[in-house]
Amino acid sequence: MKQILLLFIGIIFLATNPASAQDDCCGAGNIFSSILGSGIFGGYGFQQYSAEGLNGLIAANPILDENFDDFGFAHGWRAGANIIGIRQDDLLATFKFYYQSVKEIQEAGSGDETQQLELQMNTWALGLGLSYIINNNLDIRLLDALMTFNSVNLNNDIHSVTSGDSKQEFESTESNIGFSFDAGLVYYPFPPYVAIEVLGGYSFFAVETMRDTEDFVDLETNGDFIDGGGFFAAAVLTIGIPFN
Repeated sequence: MKQILLLFIGIIFLATNPASAQDDCCGAGNIFSSILGSGIFGGYGFQQYSAEGLNGLIAANPILDENFDDFGFAHGWRAGANIIGIRQDDLLATFKFYYQSVKEIQEAGSGDETQQLELQMNTWALGLGLSYIINNNLDIRLLDALMTFNSVNLNNDIHSVTSGDSKQEFESTESNIGFSFDAGLVYYPFPPYVAIEVLGGYSFFAVETMRDTEDFVDLETNGDFIDGGGFFAAAVLTIGIPFN
């Protein structure tokens, strides 16, 4: 990871010093002259997932089984940055990262006693994107391929007039590595400074166990707590930072 970081710092340094690139005698100047810049982005989307362990745990309790639907659809925000973009003819390659936080909340009960289950998935993603440039206003995102680092939190809140309120908090025991792939369209209303991206893809990840944050006891589930990812979609707004 340190070597990769140093490599990109070196690329950025050369890109921001065009005289050095133009004076290059071995062809590297032509490569660096195609570096476009970077940018920051933020947006909103949803994530489908398979939670065999959680849904099995709910189904094992007859009271919960009657009041809660299966968990498997979360929505929330993401924010990140395109570290650097390199263009070669009509192809644009981008090194990027983002942070995403999505939630699914369900509530059951009524009157004097209610229960709320809140599942939150947090993801760090790092990887590469490849786009085909149609014109100044439109790109086709051919592929984003990213490695993801996933963690999950689960809150169980019970409000009871007779018994009082109680809360349990659970968290995944480790950062779980996965992968995601997506494609879509990128529209530039004000090229190259502002872009609107609409992306859809599929994620692969799993979370084996969850642990009580107070007494450090693992939740007992049949199978992984979350046993698979699924389809996702997002719309994001990107603010570009050209080097030139």
